[in-house]
Amino acid sequence: MDEARKINNYTIEHSFNVGEREVVMGVDETKEEPYVVAYAEFFTPACYHLMSKLTYYKTYLDAMSGYCERCAAQVQAMQEEHSRFNFDGTTLTVQDCIPCPSDESIVGKVVVMDVSKNRREYRHCAYQLVLAEAGNGASGGRGSAVFGTCLATGEKARWERYEVKCRSGQRTH
Repeated sequence: MDEARKINNYTIEHSFNVGEREVVMGVDETKEEPYVVAYAEFFTPACYHLMSKLTYYKTYLDAMSGYCERCAAQVQAMQEEHSRFNFDGTTLTVQDCIPCPSDESIVGKVVVMDVSKNRREYRHCAYQLVLAEAGNGASGGRGSAVFGTCLATGEKARWERYEVKCRSGQRTH
């Protein structure tokens, strides 16, 4: 039997993750206001969760109303982010790109990443375009690390070379 997820002594009964934040609704029956709606934050160095922007409720229905409002706000924020991109939302395929052999250096080039493992809201062509900047996988060496910057968000991250579909090029359709 799986152990219930707990954050700050609250048993998490509902969670919704879209965009940059996870919304949670938790219960601690020992409290006067036993329900909490918050954002769950994960801290990698210590590998623990905590909650931020907590709102406490006395009744389940009030808590669920607050939870649904936060979930809707997260969806709205993601829709606004997507509206910044002048793309149709489909993903780029190998046919849309210039071939890129695995032993070829891609440092300094915009590459198209495989987004099939991304959460669904990030399976969009805007999130596929990455400027490859460093790493043995990027230089065509024996390693697989590709360090780069996502052009949609400006975030720097690490990818694996096998996640690089190809170099960007003219769309053919």
